[in-house]
Amino acid sequence: MNKDILSKYVTENANIPWGTRNAERVLSALLVADNFWDIVSFSCEPLPAVAEALKLLADRGLIEFTDQGVLLTQKGRMFIEEEGVFPLHFHTCPRCDGKTVVIDEFREAFDEFLRIQIDRPEAIREFDQGYVTPETTFARIALADSRGDLRGKEVVVLGDDDLVGVALGLTGLVKSVVVLELDERLVAFEQRIATELGLSLQVIRHDLRKPLTKELLSKFDVFFCDPPETIEAFDAFVGRGIIALKGEGCAGYFGITHVESSYYKWRLLEMKLLQRGLVITDIIHDFNVYMNWEYVDEMLAWDLAPIKQPPIRNWYKSSMVRVEMVEKLEIPNEDLTNRDIYNDPESSTT
Repeated sequence: MNKDILSKYVTENANIPWGTRNAERVLSALLVADNFWDIVSFSCEPLPAVAEALKLLADRGLIEFTDQGVLLTQKGRMFIEEEGVFPLHFHTCPRCDGKTVVIDEFREAFDEFLRIQIDRPEAIREFDQGYVTPETTFARIALADSRGDLRGKEVVVLGDDDLVGVALGLTGLVKSVVVLELDERLVAFEQRIATELGLSLQVIRHDLRKPLTKELLSKFDVFFCDPPETIEAFDAFVGRGIIALKGEGCAGYFGITHVESSYYKWRLLEMKLLQRGLVITDIIHDFNVYMNWEYVDEMLAWDLAPIKQPPIRNWYKSSMVRVEMVEKLEIPNEDLTNRDIYNDPESSTT
């Protein structure tokens, strides 16, 4: 048994391209975590791949699945040491939690947001929902503001269980914000808040699998999106954001996880962005931190997990990506309602 055998096993059984460096990341995580969801989060590897790796390690007696979680055996510790793998070390800034921005300037709006979001609709599996922490929502605003992308700008939010539209309205920074959302509960909630507080916020019920209407094309300076992470779904949902932008110099913000996207997939996603006239200006690791959702035991991830234990901390995270348009190109605005665009071998939260 060695890292080569482990990586080949995962590649064959998870159908995800894996090398020895990927194996090292999982082994490093095992030295600092015993909860399955933390091992996935800390390793920065797709959940299906981590699950297959742990199964093989257990078969070889290197780990055990116990009531306390994933136990690294003495044989396993010796194996990791012999493979030249070291524990993960975290050097995250305690002030910004690694996000590179703080939300101090928006404290009044943030406090109001905390009050409002208490009554938000709960995340449900039907819409593949899972919302970020309130601090993350406002960190997105702080980041975009620090890049000059909000003040006096017209913004579109494509899907909004994170309530970015409400948060933007509360800050009063933007000229206008339009939210496109499929979930009727969220549409009604944000419309009510916008009316009660007089926010410059328009909420439109829209299925992002369907083309954008003409009124939404080439109208906005900035888009926010939290896309599904298959190649086709990412291309479609971020593509809606791209065609909504006015032109050169406009920007977009979205997250990409490691839980559902390998670096192999990241490369394909980045190529899609370049082909659509965009350049990546920022990637901030683990910027977006998601609250644990209630339906965790209904997900594919639960079936894949070799040990059935609940998460003990917020484990699902994504890197924040900022892109800027350098060339306005023709992007398809096609109807995708008759195609399954949500699943691939790396998917796990559907």
